[in-house]
Amino acid sequence: MSVELYETMFLLDANKVASEGETLRNNLHGALEKHGGEIVISRPWDDRKIAYSIRRASTTHKKGSYYIIYYKMESTNQGALDNDLRLNTTDYLLRYLTSQIDHRWAEAMLDIAKNDTAPGFALRIMQDDSAPADINPSNINDPNSGGDGGGPPNRDAGRRPRRDDDEKPM
Repeated sequence: MSVELYETMFLLDANKVASEGETLRNNLHGALEKHGGEIVISRPWDDRKIAYSIRRASTTHKKGSYYIIYYKMESTNQGALDNDLRLNTTDYLLRYLTSQIDHRWAEAMLDIAKNDTAPGFALRIMQDDSAPADINPSNINDPNSGGDGGGPPNRDAGRRPRRDDDEKPM
């Protein structure tokens, strides 16, 4: 059993966060700690209009508050936590998404999450990390880089070549 670092982004009802923010935060922390999670960083991320409305308990939500929590937990407990969150029938939790943080990025992402205040802080570290040469988008058309070197994709790939006798008579 290994202890892994996870990131969970919660989409919460913006009205409930404005009126009961501390209670909601304690409820989220309680759910994680119930399953053995050790909270490393917990903070609000952003309030914004969501792309599509979410209907919950006879209310339609068009705006949400994003809240992000980084925590360490044994990987075997993550499934039970996921089930509890999925079965959560409270009206303040609209959606959530959990990601396991790669150990190579863990320290840098936690440092950025603690110190950066701008929305989208977690994406900055991934832009700085270079991808392997065979999938790096900046050298995909460079024949000396190990990319495909062929330029734009061949749109006629898989098609039968056209012959003169395929043309219709006039």
